[in-house]
Amino acid sequence: MANRKLQDKARQARTDMYRQHVLEAAEAVFAERGFESAKLQDISRHAGVSMGTIYAVFASKEELFRAILDWRGRELLAVARAAAAAAGGPRAALGRLIEGYIDYFLAHPHFLRMHLRLGTSWVLGPSQGSEGQVQLWAEIHALQAALMRRGVASGAFADEDPDFLAKLFSSLDQVLLADWVASGMRASRDELVARMRGLILRVIGA
Repeated sequence: MANRKLQDKARQARTDMYRQHVLEAAEAVFAERGFESAKLQDISRHAGVSMGTIYAVFASKEELFRAILDWRGRELLAVARAAAAAAGGPRAALGRLIEGYIDYFLAHPHFLRMHLRLGTSWVLGPSQGSEGQVQLWAEIHALQAALMRRGVASGAFADEDPDFLAKLFSSLDQVLLADWVASGMRASRDELVARMRGLILRVIGA
């Protein structure tokens, strides 16, 4: 019985390792080719694993794509939660949110390019996403709206609907990062943060 448990744990560890490796390889392929043009054979070659290994952990290209969106969405939610929970006033929290998002996407440029290729508005959310993706977007938006509400109440932000301000933030974030990708990703992290801070404060500052 003890040996079987050890074997099961080792098998699960190998499966988890392959799953993560395939996710990262697929993210790079989807970023380069887009969902429609990418093939599982491309992902198999990029990952250096057999098609059988991919099918052992993902039933289809669609399931693999959704798994990436769920994985990265949960990480982005953690970024938003950390910024919202940190000490300080709403302007400081907004600054941490800006830095957190930019740091995340610069650390994961394949995911950024893959997501931008979808053409999905970060303001409207995943209209055709899974239930989990829709829920993740709703939670992230709710955290941003709560931060904007704090800013409006304290007089730090413009007297506007906090939900609307949260959507403005998302739209500016998407445009800034899309422009960064389109221009060859040349701007530095500090340049992006400074530009986003300036844009946000001009748009929503009191």
